[in-house]
Amino acid sequence: MLITLPKPPSVNSMYRHNGNHTYITPDGVAWRIRAGYALNAQYKKKTPLRGDLSVYVTLYICGRGDIDNFNKGLLDLFTKHEVWEDDSQIVFLQLQKIKVKHRTDEKVEVEIDC
Repeated sequence: MLITLPKPPSVNSMYRHNGNHTYITPDGVAWRIRAGYALNAQYKKKTPLRGDLSVYVTLYICGRGDIDNFNKGLLDLFTKHEVWEDDSQIVFLQLQKIKVKHRTDEKVEVEIDC
C-alpha cells in the first residue's frame, strides 16, 4: 500500500518542550489535520495492522533538511490514525530523500509491507 501525504514539518518545528511537558506546535497541529484527512482518504481499513512491518518513506523536499528529522511526526500520525497499533511494530524503516525544485512539489510517500 502506498500513501501520499503533505511533507511533514521537521521534528524541531513540530514539537516543543516546557519543562517535562512536550507539546505539539500550531504548525504541527495544522499539518496533522491536513495529513490526517489525506491519510483517511487513502487508508480505508477499520482495524490497525498487526505484526512486524516494513516501512519505506520517500521524502520529496525543496532545500535542505536532515533525512531523519521528518519521520517522528509522520510515524506518530500513522499511530494516531490507527494504521498500525504502535510504531514499535516497525522492524525495518527505509528513508529516502529526493530533492525537488519547488515547495509546491514537496510531499512524502509511505509504503507499508506486512
